[in-house]
Amino acid sequence: MPPTLASLVHHSALKLTVRAGEDHLDVPVRWVHASELADPVPYMEGGELLLITALKLDAEDAKAMRRYVKRLVGAGS
Repeated sequence: MPPTLASLVHHSALKLTVRAGEDHLDVPVRWVHASELADPVPYMEGGELLLITALKLDAEDAKAMRRYVKRLVGAGS
């Protein structure tokens, strides 16, 4: 059985904090991938845990980051 987001969030060594989406922590993670693409959505099917550093994104632009996250959330729908 694949791990869930909850199992990752509650792993003490990772020291993660949930900022949004608490109601989806029971979702199984079927794939983990690191990407710095401006738009990785065409390559996503849903169920991925996407790791980013946001080096190529304007992380100071809250509206742009919300748009980016909304695109990711809709991937695979």
